[in-house]
Amino acid sequence: MKKLTDLQRQSVGSKAYNLHLMKKQGLVVPAFSVFSFDLFDRSDTHTFLMEQQTAYHTGKYTLDELSQRLQQEFKAKFLQEDFTAIHEFKKLASGKHTYSVRSSANVEDDVSASFAGQFSTRLFVEADDLVDAVEETLLSLYQPAALSYYFENGFSLETVQLHVILQNMIAGTLSGVYFTANPQGLLNEQLIVVGEGVGSGIVEDKVDTTMVTIHPDDQLSYFETSGASPILTEKQQADLEEMAKNVTELFGLRMDIEFTFLNGQLYVLQARPITKMSTDPVIILDNSNIVESYPGTTTPLTFSFIQEAYGSIFRGLAKRMLKNDTQTLRSFEPTFQNMIAQVNSRVYYQITNWYKLLQLLPFSKQIIPIWQDMLGVQTTDVSATTVKISRSTRLKIIGRIIKSFIQAPRSMKKLDSDFEMISEKFDQIYTKEASFEELHQLFEQIKQQVLEQWDITLINDLYAFVYTGVLKKFCSPEEVQAEIAGIEQIESMKPVIELNKIIYTIQEDGNSDYRKKIETLSLELAADFIDTDVHPITQDIRLFIHQFGDRAPEELKLETATFRSQPSSLIQLIQQQLELPPSAVHTNTKANSVSKSRNPLVNWLKKQAMTGIKYRESSRLNRTRIYGMMRLLFVTMGEHLVKEKRLEKSEDVFYLTMTELFELAGHQDLSNMQMEIKKRQHKRSVDQQLPAFSRLIYAGSIFEKYPQNINHQKIASTDQQDFQGIGCSKGVVRGQVLVVEDIQAVNFQQSHDKIIVTKMTDPGWVYLLTQSKGIIAEKGSLLSHTAIISRELGIPSVVNVKQATQQLKTGEWIEINGQTGLIKRLEDENDYS
Repeated sequence: MKKLTDLQRQSVGSKAYNLHLMKKQGLVVPAFSVFSFDLFDRSDTHTFLMEQQTAYHTGKYTLDELSQRLQQEFKAKFLQEDFTAIHEFKKLASGKHTYSVRSSANVEDDVSASFAGQFSTRLFVEADDLVDAVEETLLSLYQPAALSYYFENGFSLETVQLHVILQNMIAGTLSGVYFTANPQGLLNEQLIVVGEGVGSGIVEDKVDTTMVTIHPDDQLSYFETSGASPILTEKQQADLEEMAKNVTELFGLRMDIEFTFLNGQLYVLQARPITKMSTDPVIILDNSNIVESYPGTTTPLTFSFIQEAYGSIFRGLAKRMLKNDTQTLRSFEPTFQNMIAQVNSRVYYQITNWYKLLQLLPFSKQIIPIWQDMLGVQTTDVSATTVKISRSTRLKIIGRIIKSFIQAPRSMKKLDSDFEMISEKFDQIYTKEASFEELHQLFEQIKQQVLEQWDITLINDLYAFVYTGVLKKFCSPEEVQAEIAGIEQIESMKPVIELNKIIYTIQEDGNSDYRKKIETLSLELAADFIDTDVHPITQDIRLFIHQFGDRAPEELKLETATFRSQPSSLIQLIQQQLELPPSAVHTNTKANSVSKSRNPLVNWLKKQAMTGIKYRESSRLNRTRIYGMMRLLFVTMGEHLVKEKRLEKSEDVFYLTMTELFELAGHQDLSNMQMEIKKRQHKRSVDQQLPAFSRLIYAGSIFEKYPQNINHQKIASTDQQDFQGIGCSKGVVRGQVLVVEDIQAVNFQQSHDKIIVTKMTDPGWVYLLTQSKGIIAEKGSLLSHTAIISRELGIPSVVNVKQATQQLKTGEWIEINGQTGLIKRLEDENDYS
């Protein structure tokens, strides 16, 4: 045997070479030495191994018999080794250390085959027992499991060679494994599995373990405990994350790293690639923008509905571009069906499919970055497969899209008009007394009428994005904010304007009796009061519900209670507003369009951008009303099923998919479905505890998690005084922070004169935002709901502020600049530093 001093990967194997590189890089690796065996350099060894493998493959030996034959032979060959190098090593030890004895085979720790757990590792080996431990490691090269692994992976016995690592044993108090990618196939997620004692206890399931899940890009993590498993301190986790970063810089992104802690010091024991992980296809899920429409978790009914809606709308867009090219349309069908995905009850774009369709557009290389900017997509690499279509087809697409683009405002105006007719028809036909089958037919009619032409909203989105994006080329970000503010009669503002008119009327001196009646009205009696009271203001309230009753936070989730489905929530909102001073209620927006620019081109771009944004907001309100119709139909179906004793509660309908629900129209057996509903309800309650990760990158296929004992790890607050985001609505204000995690738990009194800090908003937040001094959101872009509504209200807003809800605390004083996007912490309201 020889002690090696010149360590090269091809000569000592990946395990030993990786230790060498990590130590050279400055990582703390326990002292080690690498030894080679002379027997592998002998020609008779090679000949023997070739003969034995041939004998096995010709059926002379079973695998166990081959193993016994090889181990017997190598036991004899081992005794012929010169152990001088080992004895010299023992002399230097002087009895101060015990050792770990590990293999480093030339085939081990390869990306394609790791051999993890195949070869012997001995821990806490005394110096006098080193030779025996080295022999055990050598013979493990020919255990049945290892032999089977060679043959499965195409290795010949004579090519497999082993080196041995003698390493100072660190008797760690806390040990584990750090996976820099989830081995199941989630590439941008990291896992730490940690337990007390040395690592063998974890591998052999002898100790309780904690698993920490980390998403570095989001700076979010959580952990799951078992039994009496340990919890990492902030410093330990920070040390591990820094270590993992250094290791991946050396070896690549997908590593399996063993570590231990002793007396506060982190030691790296070994690092190998994660093997057997599929890399094709890579599926990228991204919640940019869509998280505004579907925040938090959603139910199966909501997801199945929006999945069909997205597929239909994009199929319509593709037909608009490709016309009668049925072959290309058929090739896109899997794409249409997977525009979105649901993971652990949260909705994501399958963003690769979006890019695939966007590549059909003319000038897609220029359009995609604008689309990313307007939707707030933070990771801008485009990984979709390039769409191959003929030159003539592409030229036809260019003509059709340009024509649709030019006609977008006129088409959107017609869509608004058509929608009013659809809405009127629904009001005429719908009745709670309709049969299940009649409700189903009405659903199909409305869906078909809406989806037939709804793809024009995508063209209009593009219209708004492109003109706003081009405007940004000619104006500074601050000027763009001003140019697109003050859109006349923007639809998102109409509900709050109309509601505030009702509030003002109630506050008039001549209506004091009615005001008292409203202020004292029990919420349990609110629905009956609205239905039966004949006062003109109550009639206005009924009209408001008819027009805007579906506008509410999380309004596009069918399971959300709205003013229409739960009128008492509107009365509660009115009661809260009546408690505020009259000056707190606004009937008009504060934003004013700026004077015309001297540049005619800027004026023209501004006009087009504002037109696109205006129709984008009107289509969103119409979409909200469509969802209101669907919600009403589904709830009524649920009520029918409860009467028939086929569901326990009408809201259980939201835990069925559309397919399952409509099968019930054919009176399918529901006996097992109620149990499945309870499982889904439980799963959603567990999923709600998981952090909302912004991007998930899967290798091969999407999978869900079934976590246990979830514990959130909050991002540690910093002493950072300044934060930077994207300024979306000009103005500088000072105020106290109100962090809003759940809008359903916040009332008007809490938000009055506060700067709201949240993850994201949707159009239903407009009622709350009218009371605030400003708004900060972790998500968003120049055309997000937060930006548009804040500009119309004339309150400063800053979006895309990472970890804002973690770093800023309710009650602290800050100053925000809605023009520059700068946020400053203050000591108090009088801090003018």
